[in-house]
Order: sequence, then structure tokens, then C-alpha cells
Amino acid sequence: MAFADPQSQRAPSSSSSSSISTRGWNYDVFLSFMGEDTRHNFTDHLYRALDQKGIRTFRDDEELRRGEEIAAELLKAIEESRICVVILSKNYARSRWCLDELVKIMEWKQCMGQLVFPIFYQVDPSNVRKQMGSYGEALADHERTADEEGMSKIKRWREALWNVAKISGWCLKNGPEAHVIEDITSTVWKSLNRELLHVEKNLVGMDRRRASSSTSTSTSTCIGPWEYEVFLSFRGQDTRQNFTDHLYAALYQKGIRTFRMDHTKGEMILPTTLRAIEMSRCFLVILSKNYAHSKWCLDELNQIMESRRQTGKYYGEALANHERKIPLEYTQKLRAALREVGNLSGWHIQNG
Repeated sequence: MAFADPQSQRAPSSSSSSSISTRGWNYDVFLSFMGEDTRHNFTDHLYRALDQKGIRTFRDDEELRRGEEIAAELLKAIEESRICVVILSKNYARSRWCLDELVKIMEWKQCMGQLVFPIFYQVDPSNVRKQMGSYGEALADHERTADEEGMSKIKRWREALWNVAKISGWCLKNGPEAHVIEDITSTVWKSLNRELLHVEKNLVGMDRRRASSSTSTSTSTCIGPWEYEVFLSFRGQDTRQNFTDHLYAALYQKGIRTFRMDHTKGEMILPTTLRAIEMSRCFLVILSKNYAHSKWCLDELNQIMESRRQTGKYYGEALANHERKIPLEYTQKLRAALREVGNLSGWHIQNG
């Protein structure tokens, strides 16, 4: 059984959200797990699935887990990750290292609005929340050897376990793991789109590098005069949840900045869409069954073709200038040569 609703996690305050959008991230996902339980099975499979999606994931090396104190590299990786996935397995609470990780993760969620997705792997969420079963036993063992400072730390562990168990996530018990991993990967992917992408009302503009850097550095990633490398024109009811979504994800994986209008309201095309068309280098028009039923789509298409004609205008002006100076017969040959070379496959290089 799988359940997840990333939107149910409250956004941070305005001050926190502004810092989240401008700070730099080294990882998309941080995996917190108990190695002896899941490193060579579930966690490994999840890590590979995320990696195949192009999702930058931090998974600690076994060499880091030495000694009682959590390594500084792990704390830093938590702070530099957009999402934390916590795999709560049978022996998770037996590891002081895992519990310290969890405390840091929940603190970062509170102060920075970091998304946290729990996976209850072969454990009951209520046992984690109420610290019963293997979780109760593990914490009781920790308390038997704890001094005053240790008891204070155990209190923080208990609070972190209580809070993480209240978050929607996935519960995996004796079922096929492949479907759950696919669902987790898909949810992470969609959450990253919401977090990483440049959002203005209903539009989504895609640029991993620009979204993760400051405003001043983002302008340097633009390619010449273009803000987007691809503009997607499509009929939402036909292809939004299937073909267009898969195409958009594939372009995103390649780091291709893509404009996709998520929702269309009203009859008139929005100024933001018109500007996106003007600032896009390439157009992909997905002509589906109901495309022509949408006045919005047809206005979009008209604007795209107008933009295409305007691009060709510069060559037309140059040839008209030649015609005033050289014989018409010769300029006709030049026009024919340009048409022929323009129809050939090749490479488009600009300011690179």
C-alpha cells in the first residue's frame, strides 16, 4: 500500500521560502536508512530508480558510519538536499546515527520547509509514532545506558519519531516493491518540479540550474536572447497526464529549459504565454484529437507561426538590401541556396 500527498506538507513562512528559492542545492534527495535492514535491497533499488530519473540523490557510504557521532558530511548533505526520504525499518531506532539524522531532518523541515517523505518498511506506522514494538525496545535500550545528556538526546529522538510518523508516506509490508518504488520516484519527481521550477501563476518554466541559483547568476544561464529552449503547445485534456507529461520529464532530464502552461483559464491567451512564445527558441506543437476545439491552443499556434515568420524576416531584409545593389537573377540564386541549406539537418549554435 502506498500513500503520499506532498502538498499536505505546509510551506514554510515567507521568509523561509525566499531563502529556499535562492540557496544552492547539491542534492535533490537525501536517503536516511538503516544499512543492515535495507542497504542491499530496498534502498539500493530505490536509489537506482531515482538515479535513472536524473534525480541527484545522496546515499551515505558505509565508510562514513563509524563511531557514535554523526559525521559532519551527513549533516551538510541534509542541509543541501531539497527532499529527505526516511526509510523507517525494523532496526532504524537501534542506530544512534539514524536517530541523529532524523532529528536534523525534522529540524530542517521545520525551519527551512524541506519536504520529508517517510517509508514504513515492514513496520507499522503506529509503532513508530507511539514507539512500540521494535522501536520501543530500541529506545528503552538506549535509555538504560544514557546519562543526563543522553536522556535529553533521547527525548529529541522520540519527538522526531513522533513527528515523522504523522507525515503521509508509504507503508510497505510483504508486497511487490517495484510498484511502490515507481510511485515514490514519481512523487519525488513531481515534488521537485514544483520546488525547482520557476513558477509564475499558472506557468511552469524549467531550468534546474537557474532555479537553484540566485537571480544574479540565473541570467547568465540564458542562451542568447532566449529564456526557454522549448515551448510546448498542447491540448491539456488529451495529453497532459500522459504523452506531454512524459515528454516534459524527458526534456527536464536533459536539462532543457521548457515552458509548459499547466492550466488554461478563460478565452484569451495570457500575456505570460505570449511572452514565453517570443522568448522560446524551439516550438513543439502536439496536435491531438481535440487541439482544434481549444481557442487557446489555436491562438497559441497562430502566435507560434507568427514568431516563426518574424525569425525569417531578418534574412528577408538582408536579401532585399542585396537586390537593390546586385542583379535580380543573382539574388534569386542566393534565395534558392538559403532555402536549400535551411532544409538540411544540422546544428544550431548561438552564444555558445
